[in-house]
Amino acid sequence: MVSQHSDDRTNGGPRLGAGAPVRVLSRAAVAALLAGLAGVWLPGAAAYASGQHDDRRSAPGGWHGSGRSWVFPFDRPARPDGDGNQALAVNTEDGSVDYSVDFALVWAEDGDPVQTKNEAYAFASCTGCTTVAVGFQVVLIEEPTDVIAPENLSAAVNYNCTECTTYALANQLVVSLGGPLTEDTMDQLSALWCEIDDYGDDLEDVPLSGVQNQLEAYKAQILTIIQADPSAAGDGIATSSKPAAGA
Repeated sequence: MVSQHSDDRTNGGPRLGAGAPVRVLSRAAVAALLAGLAGVWLPGAAAYASGQHDDRRSAPGGWHGSGRSWVFPFDRPARPDGDGNQALAVNTEDGSVDYSVDFALVWAEDGDPVQTKNEAYAFASCTGCTTVAVGFQVVLIEEPTDVIAPENLSAAVNYNCTECTTYALANQLVVSLGGPLTEDTMDQLSALWCEIDDYGDDLEDVPLSGVQNQLEAYKAQILTIIQADPSAAGDGIATSSKPAAGA
C-alpha cells in the first residue's frame, strides 16, 4: 500500500501516476468519545466512504508544540500508523483559532488487507476559542484483497470550555477499482485532487456548515471519474461521514 501525507502546513501540488501516491493533507481516545463507522453498499465500482501519502508523514496540528499542556481527562490519541490519516486540533489558548486539516490519497496495490484509519479530533479547553479538525481520506484499491475494513472516527470535546466552537469531521472514501485505471482517468483524478488540495489549504476561510457537503461533492466527482473508466470493474460502493461538535 502506497501512502503519502501532508497537512495545511505543507504546500506544493500533488502528482498522480499509476501505482504512485498523490499529496495528502492532514483516532485511541476514550472509546465513548469516538464515532463509529457506518456504510451502505451500492452497485457499481466498489468504494467505501465514511466521514476519510507518507513518504514521510507530517504531524497533525495537535502533535506540534509537544510542550503544550494536556489538560483533558483522557489520554491523547495515539499517533497514526502506516497509511493512517489523522487531524488533531488541541486548543488551550483563550480567544484563539486552531485548525488541523489532513487530506490523504492512498493507493493500495499489493493485495494486502486494507485496514486504513481516518481520524478527526478537536479538543478544546479555553474561552472564546475555535477548534476545528477535518480528516479526509481517499483509498483506491487496485489489487483484490480478502480484507477491506477501514475505520472512520471523529470526536469533538469541550472541557472547562466557555463560548467555544469545537468541530471535528472525518470523511473517508475507499474504492475497489478492479484493475489499473487508464492514463486519461489518472489525469482527471490528478487535476481533481489538486482542486481538493487547494480547498483543504483554504479551509479556515470556509463556513463550517458547508465543509461536509463539499467533501461529499468531491467524493461524488471521484466516483463519477472512476465509473466512466472501462478498466474499472469494481463491484460496490459504500459511503458514510462522521461529523462531531463539542457540547
